[in-house]
Amino acid sequence: MTTLDKNMAAVAFAEAGDHKTAKEMLGDNSAKQPKMPAPAPKKPYVKTFIFGAISLSAYVLLFTNEEWVMDTFTKGGIYTLFPVLAAFFFSFIHGPFGSDLLTCLGLEARKK
Repeated sequence: MTTLDKNMAAVAFAEAGDHKTAKEMLGDNSAKQPKMPAPAPKKPYVKTFIFGAISLSAYVLLFTNEEWVMDTFTKGGIYTLFPVLAAFFFSFIHGPFGSDLLTCLGLEARKK
């Protein structure tokens, strides 16, 4: 009986629900099969570029309109929310950009 014949017979027994016989037919061959390495996760280049462009644009916009930002953000009243909202905006944009950039560079947190 060739290896192909044994494998096909084991497949037939496994499909019929007789897993014990299938394992016996394969013997030690099932343990010798090489394990396939897990595929490497794709790096988020496009996402990094998009968040980087938004982050850079936001910083340029903020610093080119510095006078207006200072006047508006320091008025008080409802304008008090503007600095808080701006901080949240920059956190939500700059944070993923930084994380994705480090991932693209191959720097990952150590797993314990």
